Amino acid sequence: MRTRIFSLDEMERYVGRPDREEVSTNRAQLQAAAAFLREILPRALTQRQLECVKLYYYQRMTMEAIGRELGISKPTVCRHLQRARRRLERSLTTAKLARDLLGRGG
Repeated sequence: MRTRIFSLDEMERYVGRPDREEVSTNRAQLQAAAAFLREILPRALTQRQLECVKLYYYQRMTMEAIGRELGISKPTVCRHLQRARRRLERSLTTAKLARDLLGRGG
């Protein structure tokens, strides 16, 4: 059975969204996760997915505004963000498996 380890809500919690209140009892853990996410983004995503993620999550633009800026439609922006989340989920799963294997080996 496949376990979902990276949801939209988790991504928004790590990078922040102006329309959502951040509720956290462990700010250091969230900051570490955000730093890891910034490190893995360029390696895990295509250039267009990375542009959409940066504009949506970091610059807090709407999908409509991103579409206008990049010359693509809102549904295409949405698709890029969905695919980016899936790629990140796979990358994080791989990173977690590698960490678990290394942890058991040492």
